[in-house]
Amino acid sequence: MSTTHIAAQTLKSLSSEDWSVLSALERALEAYEVVPFEYISKTTNLHLDEVKFRLKRLDQLKLIHLTTNGATLVSAGLDALALRGFVKRNFISGIGPIIGVGKESDVYEAIDDAGRAYAVKFYRIGRISFRAIKIKRSYVEPTAHHHWLKVNISAAKKEFEAIKKLSQVGVSVPEVIARNRHALLMERIRGMLLVDCKELKEPKKVLKEILKNIRLAYTKAGIVNADLSEFNILCSDSKILLIDWPQAVSKEHPNATILLDRDVLNILKFFRRRFKIDCSMEDASFYVRGWRDSVELHS
Repeated sequence: MSTTHIAAQTLKSLSSEDWSVLSALERALEAYEVVPFEYISKTTNLHLDEVKFRLKRLDQLKLIHLTTNGATLVSAGLDALALRGFVKRNFISGIGPIIGVGKESDVYEAIDDAGRAYAVKFYRIGRISFRAIKIKRSYVEPTAHHHWLKVNISAAKKEFEAIKKLSQVGVSVPEVIARNRHALLMERIRGMLLVDCKELKEPKKVLKEILKNIRLAYTKAGIVNADLSEFNILCSDSKILLIDWPQAVSKEHPNATILLDRDVLNILKFFRRRFKIDCSMEDASFYVRGWRDSVELHS
């Protein structure tokens, strides 16, 4: 069973004291690797014996990891806190099957009381090398005691802010409804990843649409995806959605133009390889910067 489904099963069984303990562990993420019992007791105003009783139960539910010296919040515990946040705001009432797995996130279907379907994206950055993340990802702050759960929260916050800004200028991105900790509540989108599209009815039109959206993001929102490829573009007929923006950088970033050209090159290489469509890198680069009004494609 996934950590998210473990979390969802526990929501109704936890008491206010249990939630208080989980919240205390979350607040201590930056200060402690293992949170001492005395700290939890002090911040929750619960007797030390009750704290240990609560922690034992939370450990059995797999929401925390209990040691002889204290306790640590784990993925399922953070998932539970995030899900509770969405439920308390009446956004969702149930969690469904997993509908997408990436190297840094899991996406689950969710429903509300009216039966409307949504998607909830949970960041799972701890699954890959933390050292590599610290080098490559700008949302990892240079503090001495980083906890990967905190990194996930920062990534979700950064993507939420980027997508809100992108949507305001007309970039084709998923609608993000709300964020809670490391989780994003999003519209339930249909489509196929570009990498899985063996055929396209109008590949030239799709490529032009992608380049137009890269241009909009850069010239109107001042944002570069910085990790764009066929693996984070959704297609439905000739319509596209650019997904996954936690690594995005501002136009003012010292490497912004290098990252912009890398994004463009990734897309051009894919369309040349898969659909035999050629486009000059210079032509595409000038177009996405706003220096040219059109781009020429050849097949």
